[in-house]
Amino acid sequence: MCLGIPMQVMEVHENTAVCEGRNGRQLINTMLVGKVEVGQWLLTFLDAGREVIDAEQAALVNDALDGLQEVANGGEMDMDRFFGDLVNREPQLPEFLRKENA
Repeated sequence: MCLGIPMQVMEVHENTAVCEGRNGRQLINTMLVGKVEVGQWLLTFLDAGREVIDAEQAALVNDALDGLQEVANGGEMDMDRFFGDLVNREPQLPEFLRKENA
């Protein structure tokens, strides 16, 4: 399973940024996302920024990762706490898979 980790940009360099997230500070390659600014959030995977996200989306991803960690540690899954954005929501196909776009 691949997991994206939200990280906030702390310092910007030419093709990299020093970012801070749940695992501390890391040097992140930013070539896939282009120019970034201090304070922005990146969804990262294998030390590379894959997508610029907003603070709200970063918080949702971090909540979900906290939920996965809780279960891995033998705890109970609290859907309302860790996946509150998914509770009482109908599943939706991504736009590119919908019939009207085929």
